[in-house]
Amino acid sequence: MFLPENIDLAHSDEYNLSIRLTPDGFSFYIFSPADPSVFHFQETSLGNKLSYADNIKKVIFDLGFFSHVFHKTTVTTVSSHYTLVPDPYYDQKKREELFHFNFHDPLGIVLSEASSKGSYHVLFAMQAEVHAFLLRNLWNPSFHHHITPLLQLFETDQKAGNEKTCFADFHDNHASIICFTGDKLLSANTFACLDPHDTTYYIASIWEKLEFSQTTDRLCLSGEVDAQKAVTDILKKLIRRVEYMPLQPKVLLTEVQKKTLPTDILATLCV
Repeated sequence: MFLPENIDLAHSDEYNLSIRLTPDGFSFYIFSPADPSVFHFQETSLGNKLSYADNIKKVIFDLGFFSHVFHKTTVTTVSSHYTLVPDPYYDQKKREELFHFNFHDPLGIVLSEASSKGSYHVLFAMQAEVHAFLLRNLWNPSFHHHITPLLQLFETDQKAGNEKTCFADFHDNHASIICFTGDKLLSANTFACLDPHDTTYYIASIWEKLEFSQTTDRLCLSGEVDAQKAVTDILKKLIRRVEYMPLQPKVLLTEVQKKTLPTDILATLCV
């Protein structure tokens, strides 16, 4: 397994390890909280000869170092299966009941994490076998959903007053759409964006339902924008204020990494 010369796993407790799981892929990155020059990202697709859980196990065992004692270990699940529950309505003992109110099919173990401001909880599902395996084979991992760092990132970009902003992040052949009025969260959804016309229609429908103005409210784009050029070209004709999300990671990245790393990873590196 190739790692840069400035990463010495004999001192793994000096680094953070983050694993990112998509429906058909596995990636990880290692970085030093104390040294911005230390950063390594690697990804691999998952084949279809093994089950999803067995694919994850194979990658972990093949690479062989994930059980090291890292300073911090996190696992992020990327999926459209999540729901947000305002804090006054959240009950840890009823999180499965709350989650299955929106998702009726069994999707595995239900996990949750609080927003940075503590105003709501993100509930999401993960395969129970994968969750149990990672708990056994990683050093004290914490589990997260990809929407959480996006919500935290976009919250910091909010303007004063009642200006409305729609954030559209393109990633993993999906779009995560998050809308605010001022600092008030209006909605958060993730959906597949395989057809440009369907994607454009969905985003336009959100604007209509939330009564966004095509002339005064903002559409802020991030992620794989170049890959969604057909979508963004149409949106720019429909919406006057189209902007791009500025990101300032605290590690040194190449220009290619700045353009290709998923926004939820970049958002985590900005903290």
